[in-house]
Amino acid sequence: MPDGELTGREAERVEWDVIVVGAGMGGGMLGQRLARAGRRVLFVEKGRSTLPGTPGTIRSAMPELAEPQASRSKKTYYDTLARAGRSNDEITDISGRRPRRFVPYIGAGPGGSSALYGMVCERFFVDDFTPRQFFTDPGESTVPESWPITYEQLAPWYAEAEKLLGVRGDADPLRPEAADLRLPAAPPFSADNQPLVNYLAGRGLHPYHLPMACDYTDDCATCQAYLCAKGCKNDGARAGVLPAVTEYGAQLLDECRVLRLESDRTRVQRVICQRRNDMLALKAKVVVLAAGALATPVLLLNSRSGDWSRGLANGSDMVGRNLMRHVMDWIEIWPQRGSKITAENKEIGLNDFYFIDGQKYGTVQSASSMASLAPIDMMMNQPGWVSKALRWTSPAARPIYDRVISGGLVLAAIMEDLPYRDNRVLPSDRPSTDGRQRLRLQYRLHPNEKERREVFLSALKDVLQPFRTLTLRTGENNGTLGHVCGTVRFGTDPATSVLDPQNRAHDVDNLYVVDASFFPSSSGINPSLTVAANALRVAEHIHSAHFAS
Repeated sequence: MPDGELTGREAERVEWDVIVVGAGMGGGMLGQRLARAGRRVLFVEKGRSTLPGTPGTIRSAMPELAEPQASRSKKTYYDTLARAGRSNDEITDISGRRPRRFVPYIGAGPGGSSALYGMVCERFFVDDFTPRQFFTDPGESTVPESWPITYEQLAPWYAEAEKLLGVRGDADPLRPEAADLRLPAAPPFSADNQPLVNYLAGRGLHPYHLPMACDYTDDCATCQAYLCAKGCKNDGARAGVLPAVTEYGAQLLDECRVLRLESDRTRVQRVICQRRNDMLALKAKVVVLAAGALATPVLLLNSRSGDWSRGLANGSDMVGRNLMRHVMDWIEIWPQRGSKITAENKEIGLNDFYFIDGQKYGTVQSASSMASLAPIDMMMNQPGWVSKALRWTSPAARPIYDRVISGGLVLAAIMEDLPYRDNRVLPSDRPSTDGRQRLRLQYRLHPNEKERREVFLSALKDVLQPFRTLTLRTGENNGTLGHVCGTVRFGTDPATSVLDPQNRAHDVDNLYVVDASFFPSSSGINPSLTVAANALRVAEHIHSAHFAS
């Protein structure tokens, strides 16, 4: 253990002002703000530390490609994922006729999934805060008439988050409220993207450069799906956890999995966790959950007691329900005959399909080149699949890959999905035998999503008709979990929500949630900036409500 690193036993002897469970975008930004204000903050993080200087960290490539031999055994594969900031949780998808187990492509460690993200940090539309009116037949969905906060209330925190994350890019020309953002400019569109931008503008559409939390250093590859080696990716680790620990006195307890919260009727008393072979009982005046929209509800459901028989803070029976993950489809296009695109290309945003005939759909973004995305889709996040994926780049398969698959630009069609009580995450029905977290997931597309998806993809394909395209239909695949949200929603009514408008659990005085669990609707926009902005808002509330003298 390096000199100066906090031990679990040392952490037990302190009554912290704030324990933050999870060090992703929400936890990182909130913890940084509270530590800067002088609070004693402890990050409790299930993943391994990947902060600068941590030995063995894998950067600049996906771990399956950096160390392909590691996939030969489960133990080495899961360790390799941890050193690359990836989760090694096991999810059992119980949505179909037969259960299916997989490892989600999400983050674990400082930064959480934001350490792997494509850095799109964009504000929600004003209308996203009053969502139900934009769905003509929401059926059994629990999508609310409005969020308990407004765009105007979140706007100053959006601005603060944009500054902390160094967001650069263009204003969306379809949003009047975006005209005053005045973000620093991003680099010009690349030669690979410019032909498509010109074509879309020529069709009367409104492409713009996505707002990205990126410093764009020389030869910046944007590092989508893996850790950044140059330090130009601004995520929950770089903008939150790192300054909190190195400048403001916060502490990080990594490789520490929280098992349950012990509480009475109105307060969390202890955070029970396991770090390697030690069981720890940590204490704090305020406990903030930021473990992600999969792990946070499972933790609450596992924290049953005589006062909370259905799980902590679950008087509404809403914990774990209303799971949303966006309906994402990937479409590869060749903007010019003979295109051989291999560089990262997350640049173009297009919101002309966000509203069609008064109904909401979603956004379209250039995602990357097929060369960098193909292995993700093929490997299925399981040991043993790496060798199968690499066959596509073998000498025998290379001509087929180059002719049929390689060289295109991948567009991501990201459609808003609605919340439903029966789409949910649950604790596992099998005990963990190897220390990894296990959970169950149930998610089905309802008629509303199926119908809107067909309209959305049809409108997009009509625009792309002049180009050769290849559709990768991932919208129905529950392995696509990059934007999970909604499982611990906030609201004004304790009967239909878990959190109040300040993200405090109803009836639990010192428990807050600041990951994307709190969303009552998913919108059609990447969630990172909204998570960051709201975490800053909640940090200000916690400081004034619990610590201001």
